[in-house]
Amino acid sequence: MSAKALGTRRIINIVVFTVLVYSATVVLQIYQPVTGGYFNLGESMIYLAALLTEPIVAAFAGGVGAALADISTGYGLFAPGTLVIKFIEGYVAGYLVKRFGKVYKAYYSMLAGGSLTVGLLLFGIFFYSGEVYVGPGEWAGITLEAPILNIPVWAWILIAFVIGGLATYGLSKNIVNFSETIALLIGGVLMVTGYFLYEYFVSNPLTGRPPVNAVFEIPVNVGQALVGIAVSIPVASWLRKAGFFEKE
Repeated sequence: MSAKALGTRRIINIVVFTVLVYSATVVLQIYQPVTGGYFNLGESMIYLAALLTEPIVAAFAGGVGAALADISTGYGLFAPGTLVIKFIEGYVAGYLVKRFGKVYKAYYSMLAGGSLTVGLLLFGIFFYSGEVYVGPGEWAGITLEAPILNIPVWAWILIAFVIGGLATYGLSKNIVNFSETIALLIGGVLMVTGYFLYEYFVSNPLTGRPPVNAVFEIPVNVGQALVGIAVSIPVASWLRKAGFFEKE
C-alpha cells in the first residue's frame, strides 16, 4: 500500500474512532459525587482502536474523543486531564498490542475470560446495583439534575455472563489473543493511575473536595477498564473474523 493510501486510511480511522469514543463516552454517564467524575463506556472504543488499528489512532481518538465528551456534557474540568491520560492510554495499549508476542494457550484464554466475567460481576454488584445517577453532575459550582436509574443485581449477572462469555469465546479461538488482553490491561492501569493523580492534585482541590476522595474512584475506573476490555474483545473478534481488519 502506498504512503498516500496509508495516510488516507489513518485519517479515516482517526475520524471514525474519535466519533466512536465520543459516542460511547456520552451514551452512558454515571455520575460520581465523591469526585465529580463519571463512569462511561469510552474505554471500549479506545481498546477497540488499539486492537484493530495503529497506536496513534487509538491515542488521538481516545484523548480527543473523550475530552470532547467531557467538554460537551458538563465535565469540562476533567478535559485537560482526559486529553493527556487517554492519549497515553490509547497509545501504550496500541503499541503493546503490536509489540507483544502472540501468546496463546487455552488455559490462559479461559483464565482471562473467566477473570473478566468475575470482575464485571463483582464490579456491577458492589458499585452499581440499585440507584445510580445518570447524566451530568456538577459544573462550575452549579448542581445539575441527574435522572436516577435502578439497576437490579440480576441485570449485572446477565451482563457479566453474556459479555464475559463472548470475550472468552474470542480468546479461546485466538482471534484476540491473551497477550493483547494484557496490553489493554496495562493501558487501563495507566488510565486508573492518571485519573487518581489528576483528581488528587487538580480537580478535587479546584472543586473543594478533599484530595483523598480520589481514592474512592480507583475501583470505579478499574471497573471501567474491565468493562472496556470485555466489550472490545468480542467486537474486535467479530470484525477480524469478518475480514474488516487484518490481524497482524
